[in-house]
Amino acid sequence: MNDHVRTTSKPTRVSFTLRVFLGASAIVMAVVVAAFVALAISDRQAADVATRRGLEQSADLVAQFLAGRERTLMGGARVFVQGPYFRTLVAERRRDDVLDQAFEAAEQIGADWVFITDENGVLLAKSDEPGVFGAAMGQVPLVAQALRGQVTSGFGASGDTALFQAVAVPIIAKRGAPVGVLVATKIVDSVFMHDVKAATSSDLLFYSRDDRGRAHAARATVAPMAQLSALIDELSSKASTSPTLQASQQNKSETYDAPATARVGRIDYRVRGTTLSTYGGENVGGFVVLRARDAATSFVAFRTPFTIALTVGVFAALLSAWLAANRFTRPMRALQATVARAAEGQLNSAPKNSIIANGISELRELSESVAALLNDLRDKQALITVGRLHEQVADTALPPATVPPRVSRVAGFRTTGVAASAQLQINRPGLVLQSGALLANRYVIESEIGRGGLGIVYRARDRVLAETIAIKMLRPETVANDPTAFERLKSELRVTRKISHRNVVRTYDLGESGDAPFLTMEYVDGASLATIIQARGPLSLAAVVAIAKQLLRALAVAHEHGIIHGDLKPQNLLIDANGLLKITDFGVARLMRSARATRAAEPDNLSAARPNARPNARLTGAILGTPEYMAPEQLIGEPSSLRTDIYAAGAVLQECLSGATPYNADTPIAFVARKMTPEEMTVNTPVRAVDVTDANARIAAIVQRMIDPQADTRPFSARELLTSFTSFE
Repeated sequence: MNDHVRTTSKPTRVSFTLRVFLGASAIVMAVVVAAFVALAISDRQAADVATRRGLEQSADLVAQFLAGRERTLMGGARVFVQGPYFRTLVAERRRDDVLDQAFEAAEQIGADWVFITDENGVLLAKSDEPGVFGAAMGQVPLVAQALRGQVTSGFGASGDTALFQAVAVPIIAKRGAPVGVLVATKIVDSVFMHDVKAATSSDLLFYSRDDRGRAHAARATVAPMAQLSALIDELSSKASTSPTLQASQQNKSETYDAPATARVGRIDYRVRGTTLSTYGGENVGGFVVLRARDAATSFVAFRTPFTIALTVGVFAALLSAWLAANRFTRPMRALQATVARAAEGQLNSAPKNSIIANGISELRELSESVAALLNDLRDKQALITVGRLHEQVADTALPPATVPPRVSRVAGFRTTGVAASAQLQINRPGLVLQSGALLANRYVIESEIGRGGLGIVYRARDRVLAETIAIKMLRPETVANDPTAFERLKSELRVTRKISHRNVVRTYDLGESGDAPFLTMEYVDGASLATIIQARGPLSLAAVVAIAKQLLRALAVAHEHGIIHGDLKPQNLLIDANGLLKITDFGVARLMRSARATRAAEPDNLSAARPNARPNARLTGAILGTPEYMAPEQLIGEPSSLRTDIYAAGAVLQECLSGATPYNADTPIAFVARKMTPEEMTVNTPVRAVDVTDANARIAAIVQRMIDPQADTRPFSARELLTSFTSFE
């Protein structure tokens, strides 16, 4: 097997629909996830703020509950020690009676237990342990301070898991000295914990410390208790290093910032801790307020419905993205197929109207632009086909002396009559230039490409811009008899330069060589429509429609600028090698008519000999123009207008269809009569047979309207006529 031969597989291409879908899906998902995350973060931040405030309030409420229990104990103890009998029993140290009083005090005060000491701090009785007495309690700060006559309170721990509140009230004898101390205690039990939780909406954890400083869970509203050991250790460490606690050992409780979060079971809590101490300042435990983080977030309440709605929304968004992508790509695929077929030469294939109509507006406009481009290419192709003859029969292929004259088909008229009568003037040295001649020290003449009644046209090379241009040498009499003619020619040039259209030959500049003015213009490499018709006869329907559309586009633009051509004829319509039609002599024809009209207005021998002759008897219009393409009103001397251009365009199109101009006559008078009289209006029989089809009949009807003898019934707008011809696409 040849090592140089390798098989390559065509890479798999992801369809545009799928790419749009995936891209839209990614954007939708990104936006949704970002919104979800932003909402969660925002809600969590708001919840954290609310949780901190709630923790502060809950810690204050717990402290208030503890303070309230302390006041209750203290108030009851103060009342109880006021009894004279009780004070006497304590002063006399009658132990059995004092024990009975301890039981009674615990019941009346609502304490969990009560113990009583004498004036030296020796234990006389203890309600929860009746057999215990004689213990020295005077060194306990709570009792010692009470023996000095001051009511004291504090917290204490019993064993490893019990926390209690204690108040010590001195028992004052008549002489004013304390005879003993009554201490009432209240355990922090489950009832208290749940009461506080109900009031604060927070969970609580009370813990105590043993003699070795180890913390133990005392009571909690969260379960199981075994999972709180790690939290208690961390809280204990935090409390032991609390600057606030170390700064004031006399406070019975201090609030400190516990770890930001704590996890108990599967729940994350925000926590806030407070230490509890004896009257002497010894840390015996503390409590922690816990608030679940999710409980404070509003997001949790609607997380499930939000997730469901989000899922449905994402699915709907993805489905919409898929449908939108499909709606976008279907016309795109149709356009791509159309362009691909056009690249293969199939210019008649266009996107289906249904596909274009169902597309979005931008795609519809793109489809219409593609269709217009294909129509334009078809028009050019049609003109390229008929214009290829210019390589064999173009004027440039013949020496100037052998260019065949264009003979009018009207008896008695020859469009070359004016040129023939002025042949001596055209052949004068100022107009006839040889190849290689230098004009105006700038333009190098290359060859003669045409001549007519206005003068001679040359192809030349602009030495300054290094471009090929056309130069039209105008006959000297254009400006010879009128001192203002050259200035008016400049004015006409300025007006016509306003027309910037691909179907209009661009005029660049105006100059003089001796007594002959000349124009520099865009060079068109092609043949005139007159040459093509003379060589081929009737043109195809596609070619006629292409010529009509390009001709009317140029006229529409010119008319919108208020510019009238006035001398439209096949000789002034050039078709280049790319199938583009261009109109030449805008403005020049108008100036020539003005100059000729001036000369025509001067008296001559004929008018002097026949003073009663009518002005129109000289057929001035026919002499000054090209009769076959002139509107009837022009033949009798009326000025050119938009409708005269429409008429001339119709006559040109009729000649393209049939190979002949619309009217025939044996005499000039009969010719004018046929043009002027609607009843006599007939269309020439085609020189070559043309297939009569519906489209052909429709075009013939449009042309018939354009060459209507009555100017008022003739179409006024070239733009309107362009729309009519566009319907043949």
